[in-house]
Amino acid sequence: MKSAFYKKRWFKILIGFVLVMIVLVALRYPILRMTGNHLIQIDEPTTCQAIFVLGGNSKDRATYAATLYHKEFTPLLVCSGGNIPSVLEAIDTTLYESEISVSLANRLGVPQSALIALKGSTSTFEESIEIRKYCEENELTRVAVLSSMMHTKRVRNVFEEAFDNSEIEVLIFGAPSTRYDETQWWNSEEGMIMVNNEYMKLLYYFIKH
Repeated sequence: MKSAFYKKRWFKILIGFVLVMIVLVALRYPILRMTGNHLIQIDEPTTCQAIFVLGGNSKDRATYAATLYHKEFTPLLVCSGGNIPSVLEAIDTTLYESEISVSLANRLGVPQSALIALKGSTSTFEESIEIRKYCEENELTRVAVLSSMMHTKRVRNVFEEAFDNSEIEVLIFGAPSTRYDETQWWNSEEGMIMVNNEYMKLLYYFIKH
């Protein structure tokens, strides 16, 4: 009797597991899309005194920032990032991420007078501190922070904390990727790496900060 009971119990568990797997497979695309969408928390582009282009992925971010500048959403692009990309270090070239973003935006038609490079931060957390200081010193009251689309949830969390008890309004803009489609990120290696890394960074920032 006892053996039959356990056999029946394990059979029910197996059936339940199979049913769960069937549901997960049937709903895999909505689940994957929801997983990616959770990382995207952006504001609609609107006018502001400055757009701060965060370091990293200068091509996508500086290109989108230049587009917003030409659409007259802002008169000023402030590019941050005190890291030197490893590929440049390998050829013994000293060029900060912020300088790369400034250079690209300038080539895309943004005048040098509308571009500023900040080089004192090497992480999103450090950038939030540096940017708040810049805003206060220059009496800015409405600004936007621009990062890659999939980074915006973490960026929003970091900047909301950094600008707590501040009268400065901070909007979050997201630059779309040129290497994968955010709505179907699982179809490319770059998209899968991005989502995996971003969830790891969210966990890291939750523990660290």
